[in-house]
Amino acid sequence: MSSSESSVVIVGGGAAAVFATFALRDRSAALGLPALHVTVVGREPVVGRGLAYGRAEPHHRLNSPAGKMSLSATDDEAFLRWLDRAGWRDVDGTPADAGSYVPRRVFGDYVESQFAGLLASSPTEVTFLQGEVVGILPSSAGVTVALADGSSLTAESAVLALGNPAPGTVATGAARSLDDPWAPGALDGVTASDRVLLVGTGLTMIDVATSLARRMPGVRLTATSRRLLLPAVHLPEPAAAGPGLGDEVATLGEMISAFGAQLRAAKGAGSPWQAVLDGVRPQVQTLWQRLSVADRRRFLDHVARRWDVHRHRMAQAVWAEVSALIESGALTLSPSVAGTSFDVAINCTGPASVASRGWSRLVDALLDAGLVAPDPTGIGFDTDASGALVDSSGVPSDRLFAIGAALKGALWETVAIPEVRQLAYRIADRLASPEDRRFYAEQAI
Repeated sequence: MSSSESSVVIVGGGAAAVFATFALRDRSAALGLPALHVTVVGREPVVGRGLAYGRAEPHHRLNSPAGKMSLSATDDEAFLRWLDRAGWRDVDGTPADAGSYVPRRVFGDYVESQFAGLLASSPTEVTFLQGEVVGILPSSAGVTVALADGSSLTAESAVLALGNPAPGTVATGAARSLDDPWAPGALDGVTASDRVLLVGTGLTMIDVATSLARRMPGVRLTATSRRLLLPAVHLPEPAAAGPGLGDEVATLGEMISAFGAQLRAAKGAGSPWQAVLDGVRPQVQTLWQRLSVADRRRFLDHVARRWDVHRHRMAQAVWAEVSALIESGALTLSPSVAGTSFDVAINCTGPASVASRGWSRLVDALLDAGLVAPDPTGIGFDTDASGALVDSSGVPSDRLFAIGAALKGALWETVAIPEVRQLAYRIADRLASPEDRRFYAEQAI
């Protein structure tokens, strides 16, 4: 690939890579420009599933309704039309509507099929290369992308769609520990007679608990966490989002005060709290950027867990299954397991930081070269609002971008599909714009 071809390399083969590819093509078309040449490099033989949609079991459902899951930012019904063409029906036989929470595997089918369609319809503009990227070297003329097999690609820019690292290790004293419940076959060795400890009470625990209970009726599970908070539940029917917090709040204290006032007002009016939170959600990236580093750290220490359990909710059908497990005694929630012995402990605490060392040869290489840096809180890479990676000297790149979990420290809300799509288009606006194309062309001369 030549850097004169208006080209982008996307590193990673999950859903975020497909969203970035689609947005780049969509923005080029909207601007009346020739399509950029996009090469996706991923380690798996197919593109679009990643961990979230490739490792999910058939009963694992999305945490966002189908009406918000389209690849296109301008066509909310694209996923619904695909579901209709595919003939998908829920367990009760009903077709999908905008408020349906479909299985994650089905969404993976959609994303994978859309990328396959791009490959088939635009073979000179969208290509896929199976391999592992181990280094990226930017220059004034573009980037050189090094692969593990010794080969390399050149392009104008690169987008990191790396996904999530595995969780860290949690000491529990159990006879066996499963540090990564999403590793292939991780749960296969668990038996119905095992005393199982689930460390964490978030959405990962919900997935693991329902999977084990379905595989082994009669299994006994204990879930524990510091605050013992379960994810909240979506409303049976969507409600109109609230007004948000406005432009006048700038500190964590002001944001909490304004948010609390709206919650109290909603309660007094008999309105659901979910609508208040959903009104704030589109503002979160802007609000996060207003916060000082000290306020961000206070949020992570004291507010983040409560925000997450209310923000990342489970579908009604999922809650029905979980509550049945709790009522039957198959799943016990315990604030402390001191003095209790377990045969198996499963780490359900969630992924480590994308900016941590040791999980990715590419990340280690970029950190060593100073081309990327952890954000001040350490939960992701330092970037600007458009996803441009900031180097160790504090300078945003015009060649290297990131999407997804890598941006969590810079923007906080970046991992759910609506935010992934938003960021994909934000990056596309940078890379597909005539101004940036002229800049790149001038630099290459």
